[in-house]
Amino acid sequence: MNDEKVTLDENNVLHFRTGEIPMEALRVLLNTLPFEVDYVDATDHFKWFSDDGNRIFQRTPDQVGREVLKCHPAKASDKVAQILKEFHAGTRNQFEFWLPLNGHLIYISYYALRDEEGKYLGCFEFTGNIDHLQSLKGTKILENSRDITVQHDSQQ
Repeated sequence: MNDEKVTLDENNVLHFRTGEIPMEALRVLLNTLPFEVDYVDATDHFKWFSDDGNRIFQRTPDQVGREVLKCHPAKASDKVAQILKEFHAGTRNQFEFWLPLNGHLIYISYYALRDEEGKYLGCFEFTGNIDHLQSLKGTKILENSRDITVQHDSQQ
């Protein structure tokens, strides 16, 4: 990681070492991702979630600020507690798993967030329906500027 200073200017534009993005564009970007994202702070409190209106695991604004274990069903609490324990201890930085749910294959990944010195800042959960990704075959490329694509069979 880099010792990156991030600033927010008077026009609500975030400035990073790698570029800049207006806060409104960042909000829209996070809600446009084809996966849902949840943020949990270093004290294990649920602080933020993306919301495109089609979430797999429903979240509501009244859950923000709760202990994250109270945002998960009882059958998942032990697993979430173990993930958080390992993140806090620094023994793991990522967990991933997938499971069938309501006729779809759901991918779930947790990532620890750490500063440049390795201090734990919290984590985020990344969840999505990967049916479409599982069905991809061959190659699909942009053939011209009119956004026409051609699907190629990988057996050729």
